[in-house]
Amino acid sequence: MGIDPGLAHTGWGVIETRGPVCRARAYGCVTTKASDSIDRRLGMIYEEIAQAIRSYAPSQLAIEKIFFGENTRSALATAHARGAALVACSEAGLELGEYTPMQIKQAVVGTGSADKRQVIYMVQNILALDHEPRPDHCADALAAAICHANLTRTQRIARDVASVQVYEQQLAQAEQDRSEARDVTAAATAARVARSRGERVPWEPTRQSRRNSS
Repeated sequence: MGIDPGLAHTGWGVIETRGPVCRARAYGCVTTKASDSIDRRLGMIYEEIAQAIRSYAPSQLAIEKIFFGENTRSALATAHARGAALVACSEAGLELGEYTPMQIKQAVVGTGSADKRQVIYMVQNILALDHEPRPDHCADALAAAICHANLTRTQRIARDVASVQVYEQQLAQAEQDRSEARDVTAAATAARVARSRGERVPWEPTRQSRRNSS
């Protein structure tokens, strides 16, 4: 599930992945009125996100981080909406991934400076939709979900590769240890045979009498 938080509009979208293929299952937008009290608006966001979770049972969550720019008032309102959505997701036990708008654009479009039109276009193509996801908040939410899916898949592949490399190193070390053990065993066997024949073992020092040693 991806979420694009906002007090007036909170977009959400659920995608399903099979390897590198992503497809949209559902998306929507929670709209609240400015005339309503803050507690009512946040309650609506919580309830509708919780209902979407119950309906589609996502296992992971991708949500936009808040950028505190010049408009602090707008950022605080977004933070309230984000908190309400996070509570709903936390109660459902969703694994959390947080991304900046630039990270999401980079993962979906290929550049962090992409505009909304480019994001909508790429989301439609990646998810093989026959229409543009609207409103923009839904496209942003689906983009967050795609970003999370791609990054977690890449991280999983990297972990698998690292595990294979470690396993191969362990096998090589074990083979080296066995080879050294065989060499030591062979040397010890050769030494026993030589002593039994009264022969001098080349790598052993010649024993001297105590008188000569003195």
